Amino acid sequence: MTNQTPLRDSPSDIAALSERFSRLPQFRSTNRPFIVDNPYHRPMNPGALLELDWRSPLTEDTFASNDSLIVNRLLMNIYESDALFLPEAGLKKFESEFVDFYHQDSKVLGDRIRPDAENFSFGFLDDSVGVSGKWDEDSLRTHLRHAVHQAEHGGRPVFDAILSARDLKVAASTQIVQMALDGLTEATAMAQNLGGAFGPEQSELFKIFVDEFGYGVFSAKHSTLFMDMCRSVGMSTTPHHYWFFYLPTSIAINNYFYWATRNRTGFFRYIGAMAFLEASFASFFVELNKVLREAYGETVDTRYCNEHAHIDQHHGRMAVEDLLIPLARKHGPVAAKGLLQGVEEIQLLARLGDADLLAQLAWYPALTDQVATTERTGPVTEIDSDTAFDTEVASADTRIQVLGGEALLYNSATGDPLRVPQGKAVIVPAGRLYGIRADRRTQITKEPVI
Repeated sequence: MTNQTPLRDSPSDIAALSERFSRLPQFRSTNRPFIVDNPYHRPMNPGALLELDWRSPLTEDTFASNDSLIVNRLLMNIYESDALFLPEAGLKKFESEFVDFYHQDSKVLGDRIRPDAENFSFGFLDDSVGVSGKWDEDSLRTHLRHAVHQAEHGGRPVFDAILSARDLKVAASTQIVQMALDGLTEATAMAQNLGGAFGPEQSELFKIFVDEFGYGVFSAKHSTLFMDMCRSVGMSTTPHHYWFFYLPTSIAINNYFYWATRNRTGFFRYIGAMAFLEASFASFFVELNKVLREAYGETVDTRYCNEHAHIDQHHGRMAVEDLLIPLARKHGPVAAKGLLQGVEEIQLLARLGDADLLAQLAWYPALTDQVATTERTGPVTEIDSDTAFDTEVASADTRIQVLGGEALLYNSATGDPLRVPQGKAVIVPAGRLYGIRADRRTQITKEPVI
């Protein structure tokens, strides 16, 4: 699949279908910045989906854009309708929402949208990651070892940024929020590749899957350990409680694994990407453990990090030697190319994701005097406590001015919002995720910085 693949529906049709899908009850708006105790409530922006230019798929340069945020929210809601979510406190309060989320009509509509949304989000990868030449098991193993070495010894700029942040706990929690996309549902995408019949490699993949699920012991399940880590630092364990604060690149990387597993010809891509991560994760989690200890002290439960630091040494070997290499040996050039494609794609997406997170961590919103030397280009918007909350990615440096009342600007899930009183303004840098709320009637304008 490339970004030259024609739309299966016309741009106007896919826009209308997406807008219709986003108006389903489970995707309704909310005036709150968090989704409390409800795994089915995932707000989307119907107007933005309707206005999206579906003829202009994402590129590397727009992977962290608002278009990426909008479409990847859409895609994740489509993908996760195939995964079972039940509220921790029981279903009684959410029976109707349970039915809405898994309703057959919703799934049929989502499946019609999915191919075009996938092409929009991931079509650029074939152009950005070109795989050519002849590859066999020896050259593939050598290339992967080099890639893993680079990942382990190339530095961790995100961790450096967290450790040097003004508010260490907020910065660390921002990292945890991005990890929650996978951490609370770990190995869900992997489960989609366990069926069928593909020889001994199927059993090798199942061994890794069983480890992820704690060998049937719930307290040892990786997602349970992640929940315990979140609880220990006062963070929610409900899937998508922090819905509005996922960066577009974080959602997209999570979606990449659903995309590769939902499309069966992406199997080798998936194994390549998974093998690279499993082979490089042990050192990542050793260092993350240190970062979390620095941020939270002895109160943080780091068994999730400890488990990965230990088991991923084995998973890395298993994924490479018992999965990736045997698949390349058995299935030849098509498999080798797909495996290498996955290795290269996940490295590219990780670099783009790190850059996005680094920029978000570096942004500390601050008040500035209202500057109105030119005629306003944007309309005055009134918001109050009942106005739907949403986050977006600024497409350009944007000045948000408060003309009356007081606005609250959110740029992180756990940090206090910046209060912007009447007569003041705040500059949102291009590419940064933010949301605006108001406790009482407030008038604001949004204008590009000239």
